[in-house]
Amino acid sequence: MKEINRVTYGRTSVYNLNYHLIWGTKYRNRVLKGNVEAVLKRILYE
Repeated sequence: MKEINRVTYGRTSVYNLNYHLIWGTKYRNRVLKGNVEAVLKRILYE
């Protein structure tokens, strides 16, 4: 995925809002497998 720099300008401020998602599962089992992981990543980037 390409990096997009999105800066928002307000009346008195400039900001860039980012999110960091953590999926913690019991015993660290992989839940998102195969194509599901790729599709979810694409949706979240959009």
